[in-house]
Order: sequence, then C-alpha cells, then structure tokens
Amino acid sequence: MKISIRSSGVVCPGGLGEKSLHDEWPLTKIKNAAGTRSFDVGLVDRNNPALRMWEKEPRLRRASPISLYTIEAASQALSAVPNLDLSRTGIVVSYFLGCLVYSVRLYKQMTSEGRRYASPILFPETVFNSPASHLVATLKLGGPVYSQIGDSSCWANSLRTAECWLRTGTADHVLVIGAKEFDLHELDAMQSVGWFQNGLLLGEGAGALLLSTEPGASNTSLASVHDGYSFHSKLGALQSARELLAELPADCPVLPTGSGWTRTIDSKVCDERIASKSPRLPCEAFTATAAWDTIRAMAVLEREHERRMIVPYWGYSQQSAAALLEAG
Repeated sequence: MKISIRSSGVVCPGGLGEKSLHDEWPLTKIKNAAGTRSFDVGLVDRNNPALRMWEKEPRLRRASPISLYTIEAASQALSAVPNLDLSRTGIVVSYFLGCLVYSVRLYKQMTSEGRRYASPILFPETVFNSPASHLVATLKLGGPVYSQIGDSSCWANSLRTAECWLRTGTADHVLVIGAKEFDLHELDAMQSVGWFQNGLLLGEGAGALLLSTEPGASNTSLASVHDGYSFHSKLGALQSARELLAELPADCPVLPTGSGWTRTIDSKVCDERIASKSPRLPCEAFTATAAWDTIRAMAVLEREHERRMIVPYWGYSQQSAAALLEAG
C-alpha cells in the first residue's frame, strides 16, 4: 500500500505557502531575557491577515501563536484537496517546546505575584495538546488525534504514526504537522547548553503534510520512515547517523538539513551524497523545520526529476531519523 503526500501547508518567517520556503527570510535582532546578548531570530509575521483571521474564531481569541500557525498550515493542506471526508481525517502534531509563550507568561505570574494569582485562563493554553484540540474543533475533524513531543527527529515518529493509522484503516487521511513558536526565554536556554556556538539561528512557524493511500497532485509518496537511532552525545549522534544511512539506498541523494552543530553530520556522514542544488533553510524551528525540509524535498524531486530522496531529521538531543521520498 503506497502512502502518498497529497498536499502541504507552510507558515514560516518567509510568509505563507510552499513558495515562502524559497524566499528570503527577514531576521529580527532580539535580546535574551537576561539582556546580555542579541540574537538574530526568524519570526513569523503575526499581523499577517490570514493569521489574524483565525483570531476571530471564538476559541482562538486567547490561543497561543503556535495554535494559529498549526491551524493555518493545516488549512492550506486541506483546502488543496476538495470534498475530503473530514470525519475520517486524523492529525498527528509534533512539538519541541509546545505553547512556550503562554507557559512563560503563566510561570512569570506564579513567580512574581504568587501561585494564587496565576491566571486560570492561561493554564489551558500551556498544555501540549491544546493546539491539536483547537485544530480539531475549529476545522471539524473527526479522525484520531495525537500529539508527540521531541526534537527535530520527532517528526519521523509522527510520520510513522500516520503511516500506521493509514495502513490499519484507522483513518483515510492524516494531517502530520510540525509546529513551533518563539519566546525570548528560549535564547537563554539554548545559550546555556551551548547550541549557539555553531551558528544556530532560531525560527518559528509550522508545516503540514496531508497523507493518504489515495494518489495526490504532488505525485510524491512516503516510501519509508526510519527512526529509533538514539544517541547520548555528539559523537554518538555521528554514529547513529551512520547506522541510519546504512539502512537506506546508497545511491540516493540526501537533502542537506543540518543546522548548528548538526551540520557536522551532513559534512562527515553524507557529504558526497548531498543534493547540491538544495540550499539549507536559514533558521531552525525543530519539528517545524523537519516538516519544511520534507516539503522542500518534494519540490526538489519535481524540479530535478530525481526518483528518490532521503530527508534526514538530525535530532539535537534524542535520535537520528529520516524519511525516504519517492516520485511517481
């Protein structure tokens, strides 16, 4: 049974839609919460009319930005396939930090004003599953719903979950979404673990794929998903990447997806197989970037008339994973 990628949706610092992945992304200089250093960050234009439109939905008036990104990306993917049976459409959403903006706001109230003054209005929006809940209720989806948490490689776990649902008949279509929102406290956290030492630039947004056993207009299918190659150090990450690629076709080009220190994996493990005409994305938004990279690979397959392509998802803290895409 072939799993096809019927459509996609994108919300990124470059704008909305697949074409925005290839546009120049504006960067905003932001100081960390401690005020000790400035960083360039790729931010979504939250005043975009399409995103502001979603704020008019009653349950989204106080929703965290990540919920708006998620719904807009999903809506793009769904609108490309008319007459879809939404009652048989499931969703799998993968997050790295989840609803960060409201979580920071809630804990700031607790620490500065006391626990009794923490707003109960904010708390529901701090739950990892809240964007998925908003999505299901707003777009009236009736299939299974699941949220997963992890680094960039978590996207592969979400693809595998969707594949399982489709093969077992649990759903006819599945939206797989990677999403991330930015908060300046994230800069302090990343700095403390040394992730900025290798030129990492943070971003935010969402990417969505609509998977099905029915053929799609993109003419691209998900041939296989490979995950579970875990590690506990940067040296272990290199070894896990080698083990991962050993399970994939040796003659298949690899999309460059590394950022920050994971660019070392691209250069040391698969340099000779890198698809040369595929520039990297300028910012890292973890599971959202993994979604964008998958969408970029689809465009490369069509543009370069490649038959297959490996899209690696180099995790920062958990595992190496990849998807094998196939044209035709």
